[in-house]
Amino acid sequence: MNLSNFPLENERYQVFFDVETTGLDPQLGDRICEVGIVVARGADILETYASLVNPQRPISAGAAAVNGLSDDLLRGQPTFAEIADEVLNRLNDQIVICHNASFDLGFLDSELARLRRMWQPYRVIDTLILARRYFHFTSNSLSAVASALGIVVQDAHRALSDALTTYRVFQVFQTYLSGQADCSALVSQWSQSALAWNALPLPPLLRQALDNQTDLEILYQDSSGNLTRRLIRPKQILNSYDTLYVVAYCHLRQEERHFRLDRMKILSIGGEQNV
Repeated sequence: MNLSNFPLENERYQVFFDVETTGLDPQLGDRICEVGIVVARGADILETYASLVNPQRPISAGAAAVNGLSDDLLRGQPTFAEIADEVLNRLNDQIVICHNASFDLGFLDSELARLRRMWQPYRVIDTLILARRYFHFTSNSLSAVASALGIVVQDAHRALSDALTTYRVFQVFQTYLSGQADCSALVSQWSQSALAWNALPLPPLLRQALDNQTDLEILYQDSSGNLTRRLIRPKQILNSYDTLYVVAYCHLRQEERHFRLDRMKILSIGGEQNV
């Protein structure tokens, strides 16, 4: 399987999804405040959908500085519960494509968990993972990738604009990678919600870091066998093709990264040695 297979696979649509949020962490109560969706089949955009969302909590100063949204603007908007059907009718059982899927879909999972509702895409493709694996951009942020590819971005950090940018980035990625790369390992079967780590046989210090949101010092071996010492702050555990990944903020790279659990050696947590 490679990227050229995706557009008409089983007649499913490609649905490009992006959210703006009140902050960075749904586990700390942050909420979705804008949704943007682009429905496409191959090179054709069939539909777009966008809605501001009343998050029912204040937006953080940092988030407002990035997306330009405000409490006054959001106060009169529909809640996520009121637009959930509009969102799920477009995403369910389709090929969902995001830039940093664990962020956008993690927030979607959090909102749906509040409503006790389920969803299931057919597959998930993450253009951030594709960018890291097959390209050498100076930065892998969506705006930086788009700029490097010559894609003009308007209203960056607004949900529909970012969904459209992800669509355009993916179109370029398809052209570059068609017939050159087997990307099947990067296509996830998404199960709603990050895995509940209290039910997993995790190393005790990792479990403690997840519970307390503290940093871990690890020794990490990449796919080429190179070892690096990292300081990370674990956020959640994901499962892709029966492989466990630790989603964590990496202080070295200054961004969220995915670390295969079986390639991590935990050295310490807050100075406490792993013995």
